[in-house]
Amino acid sequence: MKKAELQMQETILVIFIITIIIGLALFTFYQFQLKLIEKLRFELEDNKMLTLLSTLQNSPELSYSYLGNEENALDTIKLINAKLINQGFKEITVKQIYPTSENKTCNIKSYPDCNLYLLYSNKPSKIKNTKILSLPVSLYFAHTNEYKAALLEIKTYS
Repeated sequence: MKKAELQMQETILVIFIITIIIGLALFTFYQFQLKLIEKLRFELEDNKMLTLLSTLQNSPELSYSYLGNEENALDTIKLINAKLINQGFKEITVKQIYPTSENKTCNIKSYPDCNLYLLYSNKPSKIKNTKILSLPVSLYFAHTNEYKAALLEIKTYS
């Protein structure tokens, strides 16, 4: 009887140890998958930002065209009235960098003596990270028929 009880205890101990090893392996696999999913989420957000940055400057709502031909510039009059919606936790701005002008946000009253066009702004209450992507663009000023240099900037908050 003693030998049978001892074998039973050894069997239970072996099953217990194997169960712990399997549990640790499952936990490690779960953690690995979470990190992989988080990495894929960041890659998807980066791709969305790059797509938005590259398509926004060519959108008909913002770009300048003359007689139906696109002139590869953002129309400042369109920028004043442009309001983007449903972009998530982002801030999208166009800032004139050359020639420098008064550091003011552009609206109907301050135009053209301003240099910052706010197209979209939605900041979360708690900001952990901020990612900024920018692209040089050309601004077209209809009242003077001039082109000036600017930066199209997208800030993504998480």
